[in-house]
Amino acid sequence: MKSFIYLLLALALFGLINISNADAQVKKTDNDDSFESMFGYGSPDFSGSKINADAPSLFGSLTDANVHSNVIPLEGKINPEKYIVGPNDLFTLGVYGFINQQVPLYVSPEGTVIIPTVGEVMVSDLTLAEARSRVIATVKKRYYSSDVSFTLTMPRTFIVKVSGLTQGSFEATSTMRISDLVKRIFYDTTNVSRFIYKSDNDREHFITQPSLRNIELIRDNGTRRNVDIYKYYMTNDDKYNPTLLDGDMIKIPNVLLQNNYITVTGAVQLGGTYEWAPGDNLETLIGLGRGFDMHAESDSILLYRPYGEAKDFEIFELSYERDKDFEIKPYDRAFVKFKSDYKKKVTVLVLGEVQRPGYYPISFKTTRIKDVIEMAGGLTENAYLPLSILFRDYDLDYTENDTAQILINQRANDVIVSEKDKDNFWSDFLARRNRVIVDYEKLFKENDQTQNVILEDKDIIYINDNKNIVYVYGQVQAEGYIPYKPGEDVDYYIERAGGYSLAADEGNTRIIKFNSRGWYEPGEVELRSGDFIYVPRESKIEFKDWITIVAQISAAIVGIISAILIYVNTKKD
Repeated sequence: MKSFIYLLLALALFGLINISNADAQVKKTDNDDSFESMFGYGSPDFSGSKINADAPSLFGSLTDANVHSNVIPLEGKINPEKYIVGPNDLFTLGVYGFINQQVPLYVSPEGTVIIPTVGEVMVSDLTLAEARSRVIATVKKRYYSSDVSFTLTMPRTFIVKVSGLTQGSFEATSTMRISDLVKRIFYDTTNVSRFIYKSDNDREHFITQPSLRNIELIRDNGTRRNVDIYKYYMTNDDKYNPTLLDGDMIKIPNVLLQNNYITVTGAVQLGGTYEWAPGDNLETLIGLGRGFDMHAESDSILLYRPYGEAKDFEIFELSYERDKDFEIKPYDRAFVKFKSDYKKKVTVLVLGEVQRPGYYPISFKTTRIKDVIEMAGGLTENAYLPLSILFRDYDLDYTENDTAQILINQRANDVIVSEKDKDNFWSDFLARRNRVIVDYEKLFKENDQTQNVILEDKDIIYINDNKNIVYVYGQVQAEGYIPYKPGEDVDYYIERAGGYSLAADEGNTRIIKFNSRGWYEPGEVELRSGDFIYVPRESKIEFKDWITIVAQISAAIVGIISAILIYVNTKKD
């Protein structure tokens, strides 16, 4: 009994000493100005391009008050099977029996806890459950009749090294995740990571953006793993955003989004451009867009993949349930279609020299050309407006009726139209059948709203680049494309095409404008890049053609004479 009383007195004395040390260690060091002290001045406030601009929704509100707090915020109760014990963890050892006593114990820098009258117990690098079992078993060997508890009271703090976009050593706790540390390093999560580097005489401004999907975590034992904060919030899987351990090093690269992006738009919650990470698939891409909205056609997803250095796209038609594991590569762009009955939502395709080519949903009978060009990010510097086109896919009933009317009109004019003219007319008609005439130069340079056409379902807007060519064909020696030279006339291009052939009808050479397909005599209009020059064959009227013309004229004369005779006889009556 005396030895037990001595033990309790020793524990009580040891407890008083440890409580005093605990108070000293848990006192918060005022590091509210760590960011400023690191760089020597306050963080700047200047506008720049936002990348992963929804980062605030991942991190939540962040203020000085909750960044540096005496109380460490926890996600919930600590899982004893996952928490790893290390130096500076504060525990409470409870011994309950004849006299109840609780003793605070720190894990020493060597990873042990020293228990009076019991000895030293190694607990570092064990899970909390393993450390608890080991300590309780050791104490009960000495005091087998007492109940013993071993409880984590305060998680430890330690130093984590950070390199990459910013470098330094930062205080962390064993319950913090990588995302929490990123939050502390980069204060304002609305404008993630904006630094001003000072030189002796001036300031150089660099707008930088930390990666949130390609952070590298290097453990003290040398193991490496990728950290993907977006994917963690998508899946709630700890492997994408693990808790920190002593000796960790974190590499946070700068995001150059223009070289490493993927895009999801259409019927998703938060469409936009996001950072790409290895292993991304269709399920990840839809998750980055926060999932489908209520009007999405999940089995109708279009994915555009660029061809290497070319400007064309390979198009994949995907179904979410079937193609969840479809590999996503950098620069891929996905568009999730809306349900066909969603408020008469319609879609147009924008191609060519715009920032983000692809399909775009438009409002029925209200969206205009300029609206869609803005959706696509605007024109690129290579856009050449005179060659830009709007194609319209008319419905079958309208097309058949329109064609019938054209044929009737053509038949009515047979008396004055030659077979060659009819062939030229029909070829020209088919060439511009689906074109909507729009003067893009007036629209974008003069803001002429008469050219701002209302778009229809399945319209295709093609913003061309400047080909710097003129196409010469027909009765020339070498028909083909001739490099465009501003200010030169038709004769220049005919000469570059080898000159007229023997069968050429030089007097009927025509300029054909690219967009309108209008035919003009040389000198009527200015030749521009993309236009055509056509040299027809000299037509020789054969005897049968003369007979046909005479017969048609005779029939017309007979008809007129018959009408006159009928009129005269009617007047006599």
